[in-house]
Amino acid sequence: MYVSQVIMASLPNIEIVTLLIMITAVNFSYKSFISVYIFVFCEIITYGLSLWVVNYLYVWAVLVVVICLIRRVQSVWIYTAVSGIYGLLFGTLCSIPYFITGGITFGVTYIINGLWFDILHCAGNLILTPILFKPLDFALKKALKSAL
Repeated sequence: MYVSQVIMASLPNIEIVTLLIMITAVNFSYKSFISVYIFVFCEIITYGLSLWVVNYLYVWAVLVVVICLIRRVQSVWIYTAVSGIYGLLFGTLCSIPYFITGGITFGVTYIINGLWFDILHCAGNLILTPILFKPLDFALKKALKSAL
């Protein structure tokens, strides 16, 4: 997750972290929180502490919970829809600390200013998830079988 985030950092909100978290949640259920928080820790080490850390502590957890609730679903299109909606709502989910620290105006301004990035995040997820979900899921399952 961390390496993919660093490699794709030059692309505005186009990433595969959402997809990787979804795949780990499908395969490991709530144990996937471990990989999510290792990812967040690596991000903190790289980029330092700031208010965004609060966002990352809960925003990725929301995705894990949603995917754990539907993880028996076999349709890549359902996961694609979830990833698209998640990408579109990412900024709104991240705005919660800004509403708390700066009030309603600051929180709404944060959402509006980030809307273009959320649209890009949504589009990236809608393109990458149907292409990469099955191959990455298959690769993880194969790696798990060979490890046993």
